[in-house]
Amino acid sequence: MQIETGSDVLISVRNAGRIYRMGEVDVHALRNASIDIIKGEFLIINGPSGSGKSTLLNLIGGMDRPTSGSLVFGGEDLATFTDRQLTHYRLQEIGFVFQFYNLIPTLTAIENVQVTTEIASDPIDPCEALKHVGLTDRADHFSSQLSGGEQQRVAIARALSCNSPLLLCDEPTGALDLNTSRQILTLLQQVNRDLGKTVLLITHNNAISRLGDRVAYIRDGTIQSVDVDHTRCEAESISW
Repeated sequence: MQIETGSDVLISVRNAGRIYRMGEVDVHALRNASIDIIKGEFLIINGPSGSGKSTLLNLIGGMDRPTSGSLVFGGEDLATFTDRQLTHYRLQEIGFVFQFYNLIPTLTAIENVQVTTEIASDPIDPCEALKHVGLTDRADHFSSQLSGGEQQRVAIARALSCNSPLLLCDEPTGALDLNTSRQILTLLQQVNRDLGKTVLLITHNNAISRLGDRVAYIRDGTIQSVDVDHTRCEAESISW
């Protein structure tokens, strides 16, 4: 069923809820969450551990289904998608960057990127993707030969290579030191500005929230507020 949304809205989340059954107990991981993701923005989802931010990201990324509500992309409600449709959506429309890099250790950096380009419908050349993240000279290195920051750069290149409109970043600096975290956040800002990718980043760190065009604060499974940041800062200026 086609659903109308504004032309500048990439994904519209409306009253989305997610309940997990644990034994005889229902756990409300997300309650009536509503937010529009705007094309080309850098959106931060801020909340403590267990607040529901990863659940929201999983719904937006098509890795899980809502118990209630809707998530509209391209006029279609993801909640109504078949497993096959969700798989296609994840492969073609979403780039994922996780806290832990999830590289295949037996493959080189460029081969890890090629894993994505071989299944994407309109991929970016793997060499070009590595160039975007500054790793042209490390293309033939295995993950064990790369630093944590370099591995995360490979993961970002892999996410970019599918040429999807939306990049979902789940605590992408959580396993990195301060200086490397700044470098990764600067790179994500460049991806947003220079390549026009919509970036959604979840974090528990209030300092990182200052990077976003907008910040959605989530607590106890509920989006409590969405603020526009008129003083968006550069990653290099963050101290925490």
